[in-house]
Amino acid sequence: MQYLIDFGNSRLKWSIWDGSALLDQGTIDPLALESGLRGLEWPQIDAVYLCSVADPDLTHAVAVYCDSLSSPQCQTIEVDVSQLPAWFSLGTTLPEQIGKDRVMAMLGAFAENTSYCVIDAGTACTIDYVTSGVHLGGYIVPGLALSRSSLTLQTARIGEVADRLYSAKLEPGRNTQQAVEHGIRMSLVAVCQRAIQHAPAALESVVITGGDSQWLSGHLSGPVTVRENLVFEGIRRFSAGL
Repeated sequence: MQYLIDFGNSRLKWSIWDGSALLDQGTIDPLALESGLRGLEWPQIDAVYLCSVADPDLTHAVAVYCDSLSSPQCQTIEVDVSQLPAWFSLGTTLPEQIGKDRVMAMLGAFAENTSYCVIDAGTACTIDYVTSGVHLGGYIVPGLALSRSSLTLQTARIGEVADRLYSAKLEPGRNTQQAVEHGIRMSLVAVCQRAIQHAPAALESVVITGGDSQWLSGHLSGPVTVRENLVFEGIRRFSAGL
């Protein structure tokens, strides 16, 4: 069995896999990394694969701690996007110039000889294009939460009532708070829809992941699929070299 870890800027996500079977998963707050990791089950783990966009020193500390918790036979391996499977290429992008989580999401969505778009709707929303296993570039824009925080919404208290303000129709807001909330959501939908319509190659699929994936998918047209564990699927493929 393997632990796959997706360590982002806001939280650490973990999952445990037995071959292709997902057995369990969860999240750990960055402020409680030590206790959170210590509370996981370690005795039967053969390997840990760590995909991190967090601070390198903190990432290394997490890797060392995972080694200390696991058996002597278990190895913690940090994902290195300079050593990708032969069937996937970053094209002209240098490995150090792209987030590892973006690459793992693209690996997770890979299908041979196809053109697809991966949208990761999280704190930031990333949009990437892949054709025949080659990354063609993409976009990064603020996600819903980041957009709210950038509009000084602490004063407007929108962050506290965003769910109650939201209407699926995204009609013009009847007050300042709803107007901002719907404007933020409409902006994200518009960016993603335009990215799909103006892709550098004809798309055969659009795969969405991230915390806002279910909501976003309902507002996009075309062949859209939600895969909530896409980054983990990519790490698993990376670990197997599939």
